[in-house]
Amino acid sequence: MNEPNQTLYVANIDWKVKKQVLKRSLHILFSRHGKILDIIALRKDGLRGQAFVIFDNVQSATAALQAEQGFTFFGKDLRIQYAKEKSDRIAKLDGTFVPKDRRKPKDANKRVGEANDGNDMKRIKVEEGNENGVSVADPNSLTKTEEQSPPSNILFADSLPKDCNEMMLACLFRSYVGYKEVRIPRTGLAFIEFDDEPHATVAKKALDGFKLSADDTLNLKYGKS
Repeated sequence: MNEPNQTLYVANIDWKVKKQVLKRSLHILFSRHGKILDIIALRKDGLRGQAFVIFDNVQSATAALQAEQGFTFFGKDLRIQYAKEKSDRIAKLDGTFVPKDRRKPKDANKRVGEANDGNDMKRIKVEEGNENGVSVADPNSLTKTEEQSPPSNILFADSLPKDCNEMMLACLFRSYVGYKEVRIPRTGLAFIEFDDEPHATVAKKALDGFKLSADDTLNLKYGKS
């Protein structure tokens, strides 16, 4: 186990998942544990199936590591550990950053797949808010009756990004008592079912307004049971 730090190294990711979907899914999965500064998803040969999640503090990174270790993510169980080295972004924040030309050369025999150095980690930045293909549902799709639905065991979410799927939402709701399932009848809309109304209400209060990305917010209402 590497020394605890703000950056997590995430492995055993299905490299066939599109990069845009992968980064959004990782953000949704890990951001409930704390503020994320960056998500690095490297797609080049030798580094596929790996990612780095950079939190703003060690406590959040530790909570995420403990909670999500082994989580089944797109059909594969995640392997998570602290990164071997802190990212350049964190080093600049804490005053320990060393410019590339002043760094000691690294062992050339280290496996490429384990290269966690800051140079790799700063190549790709999370482009939250700039992701392509984001759309919102027809604002008329929700009637007044639905907007004013009384409390129930079913939550309704609209205006979801078009690449938002059941697994992404399950990442958020599965930790709440009474959670049963997520259903997405069409793009942009989802129903989240709980075993009873009190449990659904707890989840609604906690996650209504949750930031799915820089530009996308989770809007929750009660659905018809």
